[in-house]
Amino acid sequence: MKTVRDFSETSHVSIQNFEQIDYTFLDHCLDRCEDEAIGKYEFNRVLECPCELYVEADSVTQIMYQAIGGYFEGLGNLSQNELTTYSTDAVVNSMTAQELGPLAIDANMAKAYSTLSNILLRSATDFYRRRKIAGYITEANEPLQVLLSAFQGIIRTNLKGELRFKKERMYTYYMDMKMNNTLQSDYEKGKATGDYYRVLEEIQTKEKQMDLFAEALNAIAKGHQVLYDGRDKLSDKDLTKAINGNSAQVKRLLSEFNKLNP
Repeated sequence: MKTVRDFSETSHVSIQNFEQIDYTFLDHCLDRCEDEAIGKYEFNRVLECPCELYVEADSVTQIMYQAIGGYFEGLGNLSQNELTTYSTDAVVNSMTAQELGPLAIDANMAKAYSTLSNILLRSATDFYRRRKIAGYITEANEPLQVLLSAFQGIIRTNLKGELRFKKERMYTYYMDMKMNNTLQSDYEKGKATGDYYRVLEEIQTKEKQMDLFAEALNAIAKGHQVLYDGRDKLSDKDLTKAINGNSAQVKRLLSEFNKLNP
């Protein structure tokens, strides 16, 4: 069971890197709202931005993250014959098929979340033990694969797409300053250019983080599929070798991700 434990712990640590991606759907909404106010030279005592759907999109992303992370934390605990500690707080609000601004939740995602959450809650109430770990993996694999795939899409397509809009808005803003001769002195021009490339570097770093995180999710999904396929022979040497190789790949991506942190 050491192989299962190591893979679970590596996966759990990698999934927790989601919290290090310093950009959310709400951030995008507020950035856009602020840019529009600046472009119109509007001065408001309070900047009122219609970001309700973006807040909900972040909430759905967060509970998806908690469910996936909770599963691998539970798998690691069960592989050591320990109780899981999945919190019921994570499933207070059910996920339903709906459009949430930048995010679309389909029926398949909602069902997968509900199924995995129920598995986690049962595992936390003494339903599973080490001798039944194969059953835990079997029940969880299908909904877990759906959620891991959806989570990859949210990060690499939806959230990164919003960040791309920020990059384009920033480029337009600085080009307008240049074309309209807003910058007069060489000092102003140099400072604006430096500011542009500093912000651009920050955005590109976030984009790299998102790509690496999505790659890690994909590697984790493949690793769990290997576990599922070999669930009846978890001590097999070939299975151990395959899982260890997958864990090494996740660790490599984790290391590359961490290098991007300031």
